[in-house]
Amino acid sequence: MKKLKTSQDLLQFKSKYEKLSGLNLPMNYLKNADVYAFKKTGKIIGGFILNSRQPYRTIDIFISESRLDSIAKIFEASKYCEVCCFWIERTFRKKSFYNAKFWLQMAYKIQTQHKDVILFGTNSRGLAKMYGFPSVSLLFHKDKIKGRDTFVFIARRKDFISGILEIVYSKIFHKKINHNNQPKNNLKKAIFYELSK
Repeated sequence: MKKLKTSQDLLQFKSKYEKLSGLNLPMNYLKNADVYAFKKTGKIIGGFILNSRQPYRTIDIFISESRLDSIAKIFEASKYCEVCCFWIERTFRKKSFYNAKFWLQMAYKIQTQHKDVILFGTNSRGLAKMYGFPSVSLLFHKDKIKGRDTFVFIARRKDFISGILEIVYSKIFHKKINHNNQPKNNLKKAIFYELSK
């Protein structure tokens, strides 16, 4: 895993992510965030972005404007780090070793951050299924934008790695991930209590 610094690498990341996701990724956002890539023989085959300051891309693209006003104040706190634009080339998604390696390296990098809460989201039902699977992951908001369901999750940073371990375990041992994005009221109360301190 490597932190990208050159404009050429950022453009390659942007191009591959946009092709896979169908979502626009502004160059300005890339330059102001920390962009990490997984490489094989010099080519980027996956990656993710960490951002600890507003605006949060997760909020901007996965929460509709009509619903944003009612929850925007929650994200004014300086306690968030977002992980976004996580992707792996399709060829490597099916290879357990690479898949586990990518998820674990991302979790390690998130563990080194100084913010209390990790913010992440998606408009992919498959990824939402994985994001919502760990017991420490909370579906914070579900929406519909341009005809697609969107999902915004939060988790405490200190618990994030254990959530990733649950995902990796399920992938290595081919355990079925149940789509169980039900409210986790105790977790929700605990996270919001910590944010209000």
